[in-house]
Amino acid sequence: MKIIKITPIGMFAVNCYLVVSEAGNAVMIDCPEDGGAEVLLAEAEKSGAKLTKILLTHGHCDHIETLAEIAEATGAEVYIHKFDAPKLTDSHGNLSEFFAAYLDGPVKHYDKAIAVSDGDIIKQDELEFRVMHTPGHTSGCVCYIAGGVMFSGDTLFRDSIGRTDMVDGNYQVLSESLKKLTEITENYRVLPGHGDETTLDREKNHNPYIGGNMFDF
Repeated sequence: MKIIKITPIGMFAVNCYLVVSEAGNAVMIDCPEDGGAEVLLAEAEKSGAKLTKILLTHGHCDHIETLAEIAEATGAEVYIHKFDAPKLTDSHGNLSEFFAAYLDGPVKHYDKAIAVSDGDIIKQDELEFRVMHTPGHTSGCVCYIAGGVMFSGDTLFRDSIGRTDMVDGNYQVLSESLKKLTEITENYRVLPGHGDETTLDREKNHNPYIGGNMFDF
């Protein structure tokens, strides 16, 4: 499994990852702005891989801004949790109406996504991505687990977590999702939606919001 991180250059600094199979097919994790769809498509082309699937960690505008354009250009299948699927056609739910001044035009609606649920497995060649529902940042936030890697979206960051003060956010619900993460025994490499990569063990031991460490400074 080859993972290519596309360096974020957009205002929201969203991490985008290409996961390439042995057969040369690529799965893209999230579709941020990062200079426009042409930048992300160029990165995929540079990798020599064919983009076949797009996995969305949630439906906020900064993670889906180029989705429609990239999906239409490549024919890639799009996956999102069933609770966040409506956000792909809802400017209020995906926050684009709030951040319109900072976006490169309105976020184009996309209504062809495949809805997934907790525990589903998305396969691409030898790659298997397990859906772990981790609500709180949004009701449909997920982490995707493939091999020894967790793509944590905006559920878990290095030393932090996703905010819960926006539409559909709930801190108590996110706390329960973080508790689920503490029960995982494998020390996954964690590739988040923003910021630097980390490991699950590191966050269990040092993240102030996880593992009951919030007040242990």
